[in-house]
Amino acid sequence: MSRRSIPLLLPLVLAALPASAARAQDAQAQLWNAAISGDTVALVHAIDAGASVDSLDTRSNPNGRRALNWAAWNNRAAAIRILVARGATVNSSNLTGFSPLHHAAESGSLDAARALLAARADPLRLNNDGEIPADVARRKGFTALADTIDAAVKRR
Repeated sequence: MSRRSIPLLLPLVLAALPASAARAQDAQAQLWNAAISGDTVALVHAIDAGASVDSLDTRSNPNGRRALNWAAWNNRAAAIRILVARGATVNSSNLTGFSPLHHAAESGSLDAARALLAARADPLRLNNDGEIPADVARRKGFTALADTIDAAVKRR
């Protein structure tokens, strides 16, 4: 390729950038939506299309939730296992310090909590209010879930 052809190709390359950025954004939204719904096929497709497994979703909540947080909140254990296998950070947190295990505890998602604990989620991680996930589960009235998290603490 000669130096003369570069200026001719540059507009074509620049025109393609917004489309690829739009596809990446679509993949990101698809990832978050798949984590919410538990659609594991769409989850894998979104990751393969370039979605970031640890990106923070602030579309509906200013504190944000990552895909793993969404899966935990909605009790999507299979989605949690896929996200962790594809590199999601199991102890990441949102802007209020809620980890995925905190979100499972807050919503009473026992299967999700078990999947997260199996993936080595930290049951002693503090949120910004100084609560561990078991504290959140107890505050919300999910005593069986709090007991499950407490048992994980004792096994450490």
